Amino acid sequence: MPGDELLPPVGYSGWWTAAGLGLILLSLALVAAVIWFTRASAAEKEAQRFAVPPAAGGRHHLDPHAGIRDKYTRTLSELRQRYESGELDRRAVHHALAREMRAFAAERLDRDVSTLTLAQIAELDGAKKLTDLISRYYRPEFAEDDDPSVRRMKVDTSFDRAQEVVREW
Repeated sequence: MPGDELLPPVGYSGWWTAAGLGLILLSLALVAAVIWFTRASAAEKEAQRFAVPPAAGGRHHLDPHAGIRDKYTRTLSELRQRYESGELDRRAVHHALAREMRAFAAERLDRDVSTLTLAQIAELDGAKKLTDLISRYYRPEFAEDDDPSVRRMKVDTSFDRAQEVVREW
């Protein structure tokens, strides 16, 4: 075969064209499926109408714990009324606050935290303020009433911090 002789181009099978078009269609179908399955459902769109106002960072979010927050806000108000009416003393109110805050954490996390130590509570996701709050309740809950450090603790501050944890966590 001499070097100056030209050969006609080699033809490709029609299957290669079909395979190429098939891959393009498959890619388009995959993109469409991702868009279709990740869009908001009608229920999510409806829930966004009742979203909590923007947080300090300006982000909108839904509050899945709104019912729990309302429940424990009412519970804390009832405890405050019982304390102010004289039904509960300083020790009893701190004991009740610690119990209610653990109950709030249990409902919020959907797990029992009533027997967790303070160190174990500190390991829970975002529970720094809760840990600080419960540790604050330990002294008046277990100390003698004539302990000067216990007498200096203001019950109103204990309630305010509990309400802050319920509102923010």
